[in-house]
Amino acid sequence: MANWIVVYLALINFFGIYLFPRDRVPSQKWFSFSSGIAITYFFMYLLPSLNKRQDTLRVEWLDLALPSEIYVISLLGFTVFYGTMRVVRTPHFKDETIDQNVSYWLQVTLLTAYMSFSAYVVTATSVTFVARSFYATALGVHFLAVGHDLYRHYGERYLREGRYLLSGGILIGGFFSRFIDLASHVEAILFAFVAGAMILNIVKFELPSDRNLHFRTFVLAVVGYGGILLFLKHVLNF
Repeated sequence: MANWIVVYLALINFFGIYLFPRDRVPSQKWFSFSSGIAITYFFMYLLPSLNKRQDTLRVEWLDLALPSEIYVISLLGFTVFYGTMRVVRTPHFKDETIDQNVSYWLQVTLLTAYMSFSAYVVTATSVTFVARSFYATALGVHFLAVGHDLYRHYGERYLREGRYLLSGGILIGGFFSRFIDLASHVEAILFAFVAGAMILNIVKFELPSDRNLHFRTFVLAVVGYGGILLFLKHVLNF
């Protein structure tokens, strides 16, 4: 049942750059809309899911003073992703061509791993079809924004190389989820790490700055997507 989600995410990543031409959907509104959906899903679903997974980390070697181990893992994911992206976006070489090439491959490699982990989590997690569908919707919109961002930075090179690698990473993550069953605490750690990386990716690299944010579009996404989640939760026992 989860196979269609992996294929959907891979196709969205691969063809997403063609779905919304700039002359039809302004970048300002599009990124405001996508970040609104992604950040709503994070606060309304991922954070509560992290809290539920906290119980799976009740092991002696990971017993902290406070019941917050799962959030420490998320913080680690946030920090690792942020540190890597900072290295990627900071010039290190005198030769600008070499620097751009290294930056390109580091970003593509990092995001391929990130999307692969995300695909594994969304397909391996035992949730209802509706919940999985809404996770895939938020993740698909998020991947669209990431693809457009890479295309703006690297243009045709992303079309020739990057999107193939990222889409391949999604398929690989979904493939492994079918044949590899991780222990519950390992799956919880992976889920938490991806959640931490996701919130950084949304807030730091996807959410438009104050000057570029189209706030009404952002609020529309938050209210619309959040309202649907609340409806499903309280009316349909989502």
